[in-house]
Amino acid sequence: MGTATRTAAILLIVLASTLALTGCNAVAPTRDADGRVVATISMPSTEMVVGDCFSFVDGSNHAMASVMPCAEEHSYIVIGQGSLTEQAVTDAGSMQNAVSAACTEPFGTFVATVAEGTKPEQEFIVSKPEDSKATNYSCLATDTAMVDAAPTPPPAG
Repeated sequence: MGTATRTAAILLIVLASTLALTGCNAVAPTRDADGRVVATISMPSTEMVVGDCFSFVDGSNHAMASVMPCAEEHSYIVIGQGSLTEQAVTDAGSMQNAVSAACTEPFGTFVATVAEGTKPEQEFIVSKPEDSKATNYSCLATDTAMVDAAPTPPPAG
């Protein structure tokens, strides 16, 4: 095999590896330029971002989510995210208290955008990445008034 052939083969392997590591998004994007999902995709629930509309995958114990455009039928929307230090959890008295306090403002903002008479419920996803002292959380709200009346997700931040 000549040098040019070897170089081409190495480049193809690097390209294939890069595409495999970045998922299908490089070939068939699932988010638009604003970060909104444009095609349904299954992903770990801890990888969703604020504004994602989704339903948990049955049998996954909430570990996997089917994330779709908000105009499609879904059960939840991610309304906030952040991380908590061990000290913040200790100061709050428990993980549940700390996450609940952190999600109070995003949930209040979301509730203000839904149709009158709609009563969304609040839920959370909590994960602790390996080798991290912080715990990540996502604030969720049930989004049963979606499809024709999907509320605009609150801005990230």
